[in-house]
Amino acid sequence: MKFFAMLLAFVAPGVLLAQQEPVPKDSSSAFAVFPPDEGSPFFAQRQSAKYAMSQEGQELLESERVAVFPKSKDSPDSVTSIFKRFFTDMFASVRLGRLRPEKTTQELVAEPSEFSLAERRELDATYTVRNNTKNLLRLDFNTTQRIDMQTDDSSGKVIEKWSEDRAFMLQEGIVIVNPKERIEYSEKVATREMKPSETYTIKADVIGYPDYTATTTVTPSP
Repeated sequence: MKFFAMLLAFVAPGVLLAQQEPVPKDSSSAFAVFPPDEGSPFFAQRQSAKYAMSQEGQELLESERVAVFPKSKDSPDSVTSIFKRFFTDMFASVRLGRLRPEKTTQELVAEPSEFSLAERRELDATYTVRNNTKNLLRLDFNTTQRIDMQTDDSSGKVIEKWSEDRAFMLQEGIVIVNPKERIEYSEKVATREMKPSETYTIKADVIGYPDYTATTTVTPSP
């Protein structure tokens, strides 16, 4: 009995040591490459990339016209260039209207608008120039004449000129038109050279300022 107890005391540590000794591992397992998990989304992406690089994938990309943008920003196929061309083409046909009113507006009214040559020898013509700005409008003149009027027939021939039978002095003058106000001239237009049922154009302008021109038409009856 004592012999067996001594034997057990001698063998037991070795058994315990044998149980605790680590199992040797394969040295190549640390560098082993395991196959990808087919359920992983990375596996699907790698497969898609591999498929895209194949001949069949390239044909599919070409058929779908997949856009590939160059890295150079100055390239005609770059994103910036494409956007510029897009907006340029979009607004190429757009024409913006005038954002500001005209500096002046002119109007010429001949009365009566309907008349008989047998009854009217003259027409009352009113010529108006309006200053639409917020500044003073200054008009300079070399003589005492401020405006002129003329009447043209349908062929453009001048049949009557308002200033022909009037005399003007060589005297400089200035006309000032306040902001948002107007100047108005009322004169007479002769009808003696007019013919029935023919249309005539009456034109008025400021002397030395051809941009300030207004016209109207009349068609007299017999």
